[in-house]
Amino acid sequence: MNISKSTKKWTFNSSYYDYASCFFITLSFASMITTGIFAIPLVSDFFSGKELDWNRDWTNLLFTITSALGCIWGLMAHSQFDITTKLIRNTWHLCRKLDPFIGEYDYKTFDPETNQLEDGYAYHSFVDFWDRENDVPHWLDKGKYWKILLELRKINKNVRLEVTKDANPPSKRGKGNVVVILKKFNQADSTGKKNESIDNKNAMFRIIIPQWLVINTEYKRFNIFSQTEINTITNIISDVNKNIPKIIDEIIFKEKPVLKHSGNILTSLSTYLNKSLPIRIVYSKTKEILPGAKKRQIQYTNENLSSVSLDYLIESILLKARTIGINEESLTKLHLLTQYLKKEYDKVGLGEGSSEYHNLHHSLEVAYMSLNMLPKEIHGYTITKRDYEIMLVAALLHDYDPMQGTSHYGLKYSRVPTVANTIAEIKRKRIHDAYFLLNSEELIRFFRKYESPLVDTQEFGTAHPEMLNGKEPKIESKIVEALIWRTDYPFNENAYNNFNQLLKEIDDQDFSVEKINLIAEILSLADLSVTYLSSDPLLAWNRVVKLYEELDFPLVEAVSRTDRFLSLFSEGSLFKDIISRKNFPDVFRQKWDNVYQFFHEGNPSNKINNLILDAKTKYEKINMDVSTSNCDYLINTAPQNKNEYYIGIVKDKEEIINTQAKLSGLQIENLEILPGNPDNILPFIKDKFVDNFIITIFCDNSEKRVNKERILKNLLHSYKSKLSQDGTIQIIVENEQDFRKIMSLIPEHGFKIISTSNKVTLGALNSDKSKHTNHAKNVKIITIQKLQNNNNNIQK
Repeated sequence: MNISKSTKKWTFNSSYYDYASCFFITLSFASMITTGIFAIPLVSDFFSGKELDWNRDWTNLLFTITSALGCIWGLMAHSQFDITTKLIRNTWHLCRKLDPFIGEYDYKTFDPETNQLEDGYAYHSFVDFWDRENDVPHWLDKGKYWKILLELRKINKNVRLEVTKDANPPSKRGKGNVVVILKKFNQADSTGKKNESIDNKNAMFRIIIPQWLVINTEYKRFNIFSQTEINTITNIISDVNKNIPKIIDEIIFKEKPVLKHSGNILTSLSTYLNKSLPIRIVYSKTKEILPGAKKRQIQYTNENLSSVSLDYLIESILLKARTIGINEESLTKLHLLTQYLKKEYDKVGLGEGSSEYHNLHHSLEVAYMSLNMLPKEIHGYTITKRDYEIMLVAALLHDYDPMQGTSHYGLKYSRVPTVANTIAEIKRKRIHDAYFLLNSEELIRFFRKYESPLVDTQEFGTAHPEMLNGKEPKIESKIVEALIWRTDYPFNENAYNNFNQLLKEIDDQDFSVEKINLIAEILSLADLSVTYLSSDPLLAWNRVVKLYEELDFPLVEAVSRTDRFLSLFSEGSLFKDIISRKNFPDVFRQKWDNVYQFFHEGNPSNKINNLILDAKTKYEKINMDVSTSNCDYLINTAPQNKNEYYIGIVKDKEEIINTQAKLSGLQIENLEILPGNPDNILPFIKDKFVDNFIITIFCDNSEKRVNKERILKNLLHSYKSKLSQDGTIQIIVENEQDFRKIMSLIPEHGFKIISTSNKVTLGALNSDKSKHTNHAKNVKIITIQKLQNNNNNIQK
């Protein structure tokens, strides 16, 4: 990898933190020695009974205090740098355990600037990042890459993120590099010297990172191993996914001054000093032992809900339940229930360290989130302690399905819990009945496993439904079943019927059915939203991937579908009411906003909607070519209509490269070429946003022609709401086109032909590259318009 003289370089290498750590530990020892040197005369005078002479001893006292503070600073700073270095190296080793070849994969990406293949992977906007056409190496996780790119572009828009082999980054210590920044100068003054103030705004930053930092940890890559190996692998995956966001945060903290300002020795020094500040370190350490530790535990759980250990999360749930007012007997029984579930989920590999979506951690998160989402008074109903307890039991059991793993594909398997199985299982074992019928001592025996007099009993090893023979279940058990049915997603007819049947059975038994319905809806909201309320964007993406794997959904649609889900979810009045309440933790609101931005920014239709919205303030008309195979028509037309704005959606990678090459030498401000698939983008363009759709139909019988005819039919039928009130569709055909076939595609009851014209264009419109020519071409443009006020007259 060559570096020209017009490029500046900054490197973040783990060895630099080693040097800083050594410096501060040396500072600590040196300060310790000087403290002793200056303190000895003072201590000697103190024990000999001499009074302190300020005129004589003030310098010794000053240097003693300063040296002591330096010793403390050095120890604390050493700890900070040492922890970060160990985190980086430990994560690297874990990644190598998962994939021994990570960091050594060969991969090349076409660079449109040099027209050559460059080592490593980089996103060059050939197609939209989340489009299925954007091929990435199998070892690369799109979510991790997008997270880093998004965070870097918040600081500076002119960033290109490259992923390369460990030995490739331009440094002598390649394998120790965490990130390398190359700043390419674009402008020079009249004397040939670089203008730093101008350059920092316009220069291109190449951010080079190693492969392990974006390692693909999809479970399907590793679930071909034995159960024993899978348990180890799930623990490693969990640690890797937990550590990488911390390393990303460290990279952003370390490199922000370089990207935001002109990087130099002073900015680097200030970054290291900022990281070692004693006040910041002291506060983070002492707050753990100061009064109010329980409140801080709740705050810590709120901030790290998706990553805390199972035991810590269970403790936080009980702590939160105690603050609500649930009595000690009930808290004890809740603790016993969670211990039983821990053993049950461990049996199927869904306990501590599991990276699958529907694991025990998810159920505990739902229980914790439901306590935060259900206020003590809502919509005129007062929520009692008993209501909270019933909801907690339902939340803990809502995904309990030991029969998971019934879908096998060779050695691979998919584990998806079903509400029907959950209800059948808890009714067979009578777990929820036992909770409400037995006291805590009896519940311990209910979960105790007896094998033989010679073998020790196992706590929480089984369930004994026979202990409840002859006992009728309490009404609370039916409420738990109803709440669990309400968590089924999608809430289909079967779940709806079972839920309503249970509500009928509960009615007139000292419980308000309306209040139960409200609690059930809030529990369902907690189940659906907890991933996005409790995770940072990267962890949310990892969990969405796991969910799509379990449900066998196409992963290429994860971003756009999740964005739509979050948008619809946010519009729900009950959810908006809950998260806008003063008592709802602010950290959850912030995480929801960050996750929403992550998926919303990745949705290609949102980019086009924002582009159109901005263009509407500057131009009279918005034209969109919905499936551009050759951009020559747009390049020729846009400069002739400078009061109109043109957008071309291009799916073909080669055409994007060719168009970028053509546009690089032109100044066409009213033309934007965007990569993307029209099938994914058109449905989500806002209604009445486009003034004119353009589509070119070729005379050949290629697959592209068939696709364009299908898109035209969709424009005429499904997407005509996207047109403005007087919106039009322009169909461009070659003169030899079968005109009648095109006319048959235009339904007479919905559109009218307002004009047909001939035009000479430069560059071939034919999609067959073997017939490509640069000669002038005669084309026919048919313009049609939506009929208004049931006017069915068609101009011919």
